[in-house]
Amino acid sequence: MPRGRGAGRGGRRGQGRRRRVMSFLQPVLLVMLHRGKTHGYSLLSGLDEFGFNPDRLDPSLVYRALREMEAADQVTSEWDDDSLGPQRRVYSITQEGESYLKGWMEDLSRARQEIETLEAAYKQVEQSKGD
Repeated sequence: MPRGRGAGRGGRRGQGRRRRVMSFLQPVLLVMLHRGKTHGYSLLSGLDEFGFNPDRLDPSLVYRALREMEAADQVTSEWDDDSLGPQRRVYSITQEGESYLKGWMEDLSRARQEIETLEAAYKQVEQSKGD
């Protein structure tokens, strides 16, 4: 991304990147919750599987995403009475969250097909130039 992009739109530096992280973080969290309900800390520690560096990711982004998804009825949370030590919230995906995730995955699949078509067309042109 070019430097300074977004600064002219009243955005703070880095804000666009945070927005992109959030837009990818939400479906990642939904996939993790699709596997089963879990605590926020477990979600944080599992993000490296999806390319996030847990050491560089602000945990508040994860909890903000969870709150936003809860407000959108995609996620529910409750206090875990069985936890040893301080109480922790347990998050679960809702039917609305499952539906959103399914749509996101379908869109991702379509985008992958479009990218593969574009790459194949480019390679075909490059090969014909080399002949």
